[in-house]
Amino acid sequence: MTWLRDWSRREGVTVRILCLPPAGGGAHLYRHWPRRLPRHIGVVAVELPGHGSRVAEPPLHSTAELLTSGLRDEVETLLDRPLVVFGHSMGAVLGFDLCRALRRSAGWRPPGLVVAGSDAPDTLVHKDYASRMTDEGITRFLRTMGGTPEAILCNEDYLAMLRPVIRADLTVLAGRVPVAEPALGCPVRVYLGREDSSVTLDRVFGWAVEGGGDFAIRTFPGTHFFVQESEDLVLDRLQQDVREWLRAVGGDLPDPPLAVLESSAPSLM
Repeated sequence: MTWLRDWSRREGVTVRILCLPPAGGGAHLYRHWPRRLPRHIGVVAVELPGHGSRVAEPPLHSTAELLTSGLRDEVETLLDRPLVVFGHSMGAVLGFDLCRALRRSAGWRPPGLVVAGSDAPDTLVHKDYASRMTDEGITRFLRTMGGTPEAILCNEDYLAMLRPVIRADLTVLAGRVPVAEPALGCPVRVYLGREDSSVTLDRVFGWAVEGGGDFAIRTFPGTHFFVQESEDLVLDRLQQDVREWLRAVGGDLPDPPLAVLESSAPSLM
């Protein structure tokens, strides 16, 4: 089974966004993004084993499994044009580790990295994942994160299907071992939900060190799942960041309508 889902499949793409989903999420979260972004921006999403269309496959249990899988090879086929990496929550950490792996294998670095709803990766060792991996802990974890309807949280049949996936994803994060490497040397944008209690500013600033380049924090209305809750604002801001980075590497996108610029301005922090 392939790792990537190319949701664009159209001509004229000059830059792609590689999307990595949050814990428990799948590539389908980004399926409609091409309809909301300029036609020159392609959207490719990662489908992890045990998630979405690969639900019948055993899930990963470590970042090492991810980086020694076929994912890196598949992503290397996308490097014929600029590739911005967007990761949400767990996806932010996996996206960062993937960037490191691609630097080692292909000498590549992204024109820009967007990390949404995530503390810096090397601060994860301070989080208590063990208490979240019991059945009750997973339900409590989902309720705390927000974004999951209460009807689902009370549906034992649904939770029975979801818990193994969430547990495996938390195991990946809990088992990540920090490795000292040079900074990526690329711009980093941290996107945060203003009501997201799962991240802290002191740990978020660690992303500036990991990037080693231009750094900024953007805030949006919403909980940990603000990417879906404030999707219009997020996508408006994302295309502006992509345009900025594309110009830095000698490319460009058509200018957006003035309304786009005005609607996303309040999201700056």
